[in-house]
Amino acid sequence: MSTPLAAHVAAATLNQTVGDWAGNTRRILAAIAEARRRGAKLLVLPEMCIPGYSLGDRLMMRGTLDRSLAVLRDVLPSTRGMVVLVGLPLRHRDVLYNVVAVCADGRVVGVVPKENLATGDVQYENRWFSGWPRGHVEVTDLAGHHVPMGSLLFDADGIGRFGVEICEDGWKGIRPGSLHALGGAHIVANPSASWFTLGKHRVRRHMVEQISREDHVVYLYTSLLGCDATRLIFDGSVFVAQDGGILAEGRRFVFDEEMELIDRVIDLGGLERARMEEGSWRQQVESLQRGELGEVPQVVRVEGDFGTDRPPPAVEPYWLAGTETGPADPSLQHLYERGLLPKEPTERDLPHLELELALAMGLREYRKKCGIPGFALALSGGRDSTMVGLLVARAIAYDHPELKGDALKAAVRGCFTTAYMATENSGDQTREAARRFSEEIGAEHLEANIQAAVDTHVAIADAMMGISLGWGNAKHDVPLQNVQARLRGSLIWMVANLRGYLLLATSNKSEAAVGYATMDGDTSGGLSPIADVPKSLIGVWLDWAERFHGLSSLGLVTRVPATAELRPPDRKQTDEDDLMPFFVLDQLMFHFVQRGQDPVEMFRTLWPALSERYEGDPRRFATHIRKFVRMFCAAQWKRERFAISFRVAAFDLDPKTGFRFPPVQSPFTEELAELDRYVAELVSGG
Repeated sequence: MSTPLAAHVAAATLNQTVGDWAGNTRRILAAIAEARRRGAKLLVLPEMCIPGYSLGDRLMMRGTLDRSLAVLRDVLPSTRGMVVLVGLPLRHRDVLYNVVAVCADGRVVGVVPKENLATGDVQYENRWFSGWPRGHVEVTDLAGHHVPMGSLLFDADGIGRFGVEICEDGWKGIRPGSLHALGGAHIVANPSASWFTLGKHRVRRHMVEQISREDHVVYLYTSLLGCDATRLIFDGSVFVAQDGGILAEGRRFVFDEEMELIDRVIDLGGLERARMEEGSWRQQVESLQRGELGEVPQVVRVEGDFGTDRPPPAVEPYWLAGTETGPADPSLQHLYERGLLPKEPTERDLPHLELELALAMGLREYRKKCGIPGFALALSGGRDSTMVGLLVARAIAYDHPELKGDALKAAVRGCFTTAYMATENSGDQTREAARRFSEEIGAEHLEANIQAAVDTHVAIADAMMGISLGWGNAKHDVPLQNVQARLRGSLIWMVANLRGYLLLATSNKSEAAVGYATMDGDTSGGLSPIADVPKSLIGVWLDWAERFHGLSSLGLVTRVPATAELRPPDRKQTDEDDLMPFFVLDQLMFHFVQRGQDPVEMFRTLWPALSERYEGDPRRFATHIRKFVRMFCAAQWKRERFAISFRVAAFDLDPKTGFRFPPVQSPFTEELAELDRYVAELVSGG
């Protein structure tokens, strides 16, 4: 068949929830109806959009598979006159596959399974799915039809030839989509469930641009929006790209709508000419035809007419291309235009704003989808709890764009309670910082002095143990600190219970790495929003938030050293004195966990950059490495107990989905001895 000059295509991101069969169906049907209203004939929906992506072992339940097929059958009538791609799990020969069903004019015309499974890090698809062998095609029974399943291309009048690769398939060097393009496809669709991490959107955009340029295709990319279960946040990336340029890009971090759909009339004639003009393209097509690159994908003829009478938009002359200027990130411009940001974000703002949006969306999704009326927080006046508190306030602001000023503060007060619980070790600065901050964001703020409760507990312990606890005894230091934190945890749980709220924990990633957290104290809570945020970033983020959002109270928090305020004031306790500089700790954490380096490797890698900080004394740095490794190994049991958290960085310490580490082990004894020998030789040779 000949390639049409133009085709009208669309891609949509959906805010789905695992197992919400009625809601997920409603959102799919709404996307189809909106695409139809705009005149689009090909619509791409996200990976596993029928049941939700983060199903876990719910995938092994027969009901999940049966209900997914039932939803597919319910959706089919709405595809009359269109081609719609929907994702679901499918059992074939008693093996489970992650597939996209290609629905056209009211029936399923083919099934494309995922070839490359996302396994590693938080991804665990190999636990449930099998990857489809490239080039293989079988017939399966789907929704009452016998349809081809495998490496397929599709031909449809008015759309032309198109292929499908699913999420991870698009990130591999040898991609299914490249063979689809060489097999004649002018359109490649990538339905994804690509979760958010800092900076990933820019990587996605570059990937989409590069694929569309290298393969001379229109690339339709979409992903999920929100949190479909827990931990993973989906920012809702959606693109239409052609021959290296982004033609359309959807809004990300949409809080108050369940769908974002973009559409475009695309110029297929221009792609056809570009291919004919390129000699290397012709050579690769010939290699495919000779079988040197694998099997030519089987072509499925799609009956029906899916053409458009709308012409593609005019192309700018080459001397104008690329001269336009725009916002730092077009996908976030809607937040500024709707008055949700005090100023238009610059490139420098983007990492901090993305972190805020991701964690605010996670909080909003968890609260909304679990039916939680509000949050409670032990607000210490320190960095960690202040960041958590601000994220709650921002989540409410993003979820209610119509509210401003006092009306927004009233909304915050109606679902967010903070409490400052002082002991004799608490300072006036932190009390004032907590009060001012809560006042500035509008939270209900409570204050109490819990010293009497601490004294009672200490007196009972004295009587039980037959001792006299005191700060002068080094063995009593940790118990006397922890009793304060645990009593705060107990009291704030009572506040949360009385309000019917969920308690938020305040532990950060750096403290989780070395166990610098009191179990059932600052780790108390059902949700831990900043558990994947390192301490060194928290301070930087709060400085940014003070400038960007104009919150003067944040300065009261960041202008004093971080301290737990659990020892008497005359001991001048600070977190970094207890541990090490957080900048160093976070570097060690990254190299130990993400790069898998042992103690000597960490020293060799980091010493050139850190030697000045240690005044050229490698023994001091080695002491910190030794301390970090031993504390990290000893703290694994704590990480096994931490509350649910959100993934926002390139690696996390969550033993359920991230870094899996044995709670019982020899704590790198031989490796640390090797470090001591290496440093001794370095010092003697220096």
